[in-house]
Amino acid sequence: MFQRDDQCRIFGVTTIENLFLTEYLPGAEGDFVKVYLSCLFHSQLQDDGFGVKEMAVELSMDEGRVEAALRYWERRRLLTRFSDNPPRYRLHHLGQRMLTGQDGVGGDRAYIAFSEAVYALFSERRKIRPNEIASAYEWVQDLGIPQSIVLMLLSHCIATRGIGFTFKHAEKIAVSLKEEGITTEEEAEAFFNRTKQVRDGATAVMRRFGLRRSPTEDELNLYQNWIETLGFSPADILDACAETVKASNPTFAYLNGILEGLHQRRGKTSVKTQLQNESNLLDATKEVLSSLGLRINPVAVQQAYQSLNTKFSHGMILLAAKTVRQKNGKFEDLHAILSSWQQMGLTDETLAAKHLAKREALLPTAKRILDACGQEGSPSERDLAAMETWLQHHSADLIELAAAQARNAKQKIPYIDKVLTAWKQKGITTVDKAQAENPAGSAARPSREVGAHRYGQREYTEEQLEVGTDDLIQEARNNRAT
Repeated sequence: MFQRDDQCRIFGVTTIENLFLTEYLPGAEGDFVKVYLSCLFHSQLQDDGFGVKEMAVELSMDEGRVEAALRYWERRRLLTRFSDNPPRYRLHHLGQRMLTGQDGVGGDRAYIAFSEAVYALFSERRKIRPNEIASAYEWVQDLGIPQSIVLMLLSHCIATRGIGFTFKHAEKIAVSLKEEGITTEEEAEAFFNRTKQVRDGATAVMRRFGLRRSPTEDELNLYQNWIETLGFSPADILDACAETVKASNPTFAYLNGILEGLHQRRGKTSVKTQLQNESNLLDATKEVLSSLGLRINPVAVQQAYQSLNTKFSHGMILLAAKTVRQKNGKFEDLHAILSSWQQMGLTDETLAAKHLAKREALLPTAKRILDACGQEGSPSERDLAAMETWLQHHSADLIELAAAQARNAKQKIPYIDKVLTAWKQKGITTVDKAQAENPAGSAARPSREVGAHRYGQREYTEEQLEVGTDDLIQEARNNRAT
């Protein structure tokens, strides 16, 4: 029959009891106070159709937050919910509730017990506000977490973040407990131990970086990812910190890049062993490049060296590097040299070293033979192999005479081989017999002494040919100085 006009709604008065201002307002959150005042306002205007959804829009709050505030005032016995669909509430006169002993939390025994447990947990170290207890109790009612686990959660926060931690931070952990389906104290203890391990580990990393502050949430999340997703142990992570010395200001992000790289390359060893192996590989690659006389980034050929090293020893590779350097070759030439040695049965450093010693002894003679036949350049492996075979049956002078006859030949080495083969078949074993057999051929012998003839041919004893492998490897290493 009677209604208030809009002006009355705007310019009217909403009555607030002084008991609310003195007893309830100091301990309540701001959003909870806003909800209670809105309840008073709309109840006095008899807005029966005004509900949670409308209040959330009016106050610019989430509906869940409005419902949490209504439950808070229910526990404080300022409201009573008497209908669920739709939810309807009845507001009580505070004076009457106080006079009858029904104010506060007098009727909510579970909430009282929970409050007393929380107060006891913090004792005199921190003054806990009612709204903080109400927030923690929401985790019990809304998230379904047992009260004992919520108390464990609060103890965990005190231990890891100090007595002044925020309940908003604790609420995030409560949500994680809910998401992981933790319902028993044993499961909660394992969860909190894991969380403590993350914080302690992240703090240890901070100390390695020379930082004294506490790790941020993002840093904690990175550490947790290293432990749970990448599978590194705390010791592995601290060992990886040694790689951050390359950065002037190491960060968790920089360390994260290192650990992700290690994870991609990781075998079944610890990070410490892995880093040592990778350092050894890099040093070995540098040594080979030094023996080659090449100045290139060792990382660029590190994998190629590792591939060679699976088939050939490091010493064999160094010996091959010495040979390649003498020919001004490249890193890619190592494989061809090593493969040729393998085909020749040179399967270890000792055999390869003897082979190189014999080749070294043969070079002066080989140079004389090439000069005699007019072939420029250094002798190839094939040339040396042919000459080594010739020297088993002919003297060096006889071979040089045959080379002189090959000056006009296009294929000089095959031509020399044919001449020597013919002489062998005829039993010609000396220069005089060869010249007598073919006087015209003797005229083809150089009439003047070439430069190579003026050098005394080096003679090798059996002991020199048995030179140790280590000495030859060291000689290859010493090439870096030249």
